[in-house]
Amino acid sequence: MKIDIISDVVCPWCYIGKKNLEAAMAQRPDIDFELQWFPYQLHPEAPLEGYNYIESIEKKYGKARFQMMFAQITQAGEASGIRLNLEGIERGANTLKAHRLLDVAFRKGGSALQNTLSESLFQAYFCDSRDIGDTEVLSTIAADIGLDKDKVSDYLNSDDGVTDVKKQINFSRQQGINSVPSFSIEGQFVLSGGQATAVFLSTIDRLAGC
Repeated sequence: MKIDIISDVVCPWCYIGKKNLEAAMAQRPDIDFELQWFPYQLHPEAPLEGYNYIESIEKKYGKARFQMMFAQITQAGEASGIRLNLEGIERGANTLKAHRLLDVAFRKGGSALQNTLSESLFQAYFCDSRDIGDTEVLSTIAADIGLDKDKVSDYLNSDDGVTDVKKQINFSRQQGINSVPSFSIEGQFVLSGGQATAVFLSTIDRLAGC
């Protein structure tokens, strides 16, 4: 069963949705799943060097509201088995390089390697407070999953893949995608947001004819 996921790696609901989808998949071991991640940028205007995350969030929403949002997201993360550390994030990231790296992972190792990388990127940003807009951080993460660190670093420091990723993002916007995550299952059913495991399971069963 093919599942296409449009996501941004600085979106906590994308991480929560991923975990809930995987929990649903684990309950259907007889189904052969293939996940593919496609890029989206919630903040394409973010500087490549990143920005002060907490200051930016507080300026946008106000301190009381962002603290309430963080508490809600943290609670949802815990329910999905994730220990989020949102207040530990120091640098908000421009995710263009991370999306280019996800493209590389898919080309080098298919959906399995790409999915492993997506988990590593989410974990690095939301749990370990690492700057996933930084080339050194990204190339280190890539090396941890078996890619060549130096080659990844050279690639990310070039303009290779930039046009392709931007085209994919623009295509999603043209298709009416204006928020993430978005899950397309077998090209027949689209779910949006960090849905509960039960919702994913029900959709999978419907499409599988269970």
